[in-house]
Amino acid sequence: MPKLITYPLLIKPCKISWLRFILEGYDGLAILSTITAEIGLVSIQTFDCHYMKTMRLLEALAETLTPDRTDIHPKSTG
Repeated sequence: MPKLITYPLLIKPCKISWLRFILEGYDGLAILSTITAEIGLVSIQTFDCHYMKTMRLLEALAETLTPDRTDIHPKSTG
């Protein structure tokens, strides 16, 4: 029986919807849930049998997804 694997990921906030579309459209490879949209903290869920395929896809997209310092520090409101 497949085991569900869940792990956090920090990406550019503007890429959250895009990555969700890619993962879920890629034959249901993984499910992305947003934890903190402002900083791009998400949770990825995939089955153990899809883990390596998911990691290879994320590695291929890393340059597009990796936040720079300005992405991970929300603008102060005060």
